[in-house]
Amino acid sequence: MAKRLRCIHAGVHRRGEKMLRGFMAQNDRFVPMALVDASGDLAKQQAALAGVSEQSCFGSLEEAIKAVQADACVITSPARFHGQQIALCLNKGLHVFVAKPMSYDIKESIALVELAERCNRFLLVDQQQQFYKTERTLAEWVRDERYGKVGFCSFVIHRHRPEMAAFTGKDPFIWEQGVHSFNSLVAILGRPAISALAVQSKPFWSPYNGATVSMGVIEFAGGVQCHYLGTFASQSFTMEIRVEFERGAARIVAEDSWLKKLEFAEPGKGFKPTGIEDDPKESLEAPNLEAFYNGATTGSRQSNDGRDNLRTLAIADAFIRASETGCKQPVQSF
Repeated sequence: MAKRLRCIHAGVHRRGEKMLRGFMAQNDRFVPMALVDASGDLAKQQAALAGVSEQSCFGSLEEAIKAVQADACVITSPARFHGQQIALCLNKGLHVFVAKPMSYDIKESIALVELAERCNRFLLVDQQQQFYKTERTLAEWVRDERYGKVGFCSFVIHRHRPEMAAFTGKDPFIWEQGVHSFNSLVAILGRPAISALAVQSKPFWSPYNGATVSMGVIEFAGGVQCHYLGTFASQSFTMEIRVEFERGAARIVAEDSWLKKLEFAEPGKGFKPTGIEDDPKESLEAPNLEAFYNGATTGSRQSNDGRDNLRTLAIADAFIRASETGCKQPVQSF
């Protein structure tokens, strides 16, 4: 029987509860050893689901690490605590699976990745949207040059999200949704970003504490320019990722749902359905769980591991700097 990773789950509310269920569905690979939540009562509420006793529920991560034998920690606490918690786990010899973003600070994120490498521990950041079937297929078309080389692209996402959630600081759109967009762009285009030119704003009706409209141009290696527009302040949801090839154009589109359709247009003609659509039954978490297990047990590089995820965070960092300075900013390379 393959080794099962003994896991501490830090943060078991909402997203944390979903992740706990996802890990438990793969009980041949993962076994919960302790549940942690700032509200101990929340941890105890999940104890029966996880098959652990209330004695294995804790109000702090440090208490849990001292009390149980574990191989890994799954962190779904608010992101402002991620840096401290990741460092604690790595220094205690635990592999780490953490919800996005790894940190709100690129320098801290780099330090965490370097710490994981020094400790010979595996660090994975849970970003899922690049694993939709439509996005995976478009990434294959780009990689295989199915319709020739890529010339340019655009990514537009209008979200109606009128209330602040976990993040109440500046740049809320970038940290809660933009990082997913940038992660998808790196995966689809198969190349790192080089620079960003950006502006951000907050419409008068938005109650957020920071910008909820983010727009700009991101340049990727090979001279591929991407026009980006993302917002929490739109009144209706639509999404389009469009890639222009030498011999046609492809676009992924969605309305009212995250489930998207892939369409293709021959030169000079209209877009037509390809029959490729996102599957509502497909788990977007499965690839990250697979990568986490493989990385932790073999030490091999994986998609969305800490160093890979720095390419996503570097775009967010450059995008924010560009919006603050009004000047094009370089994207740090990794």
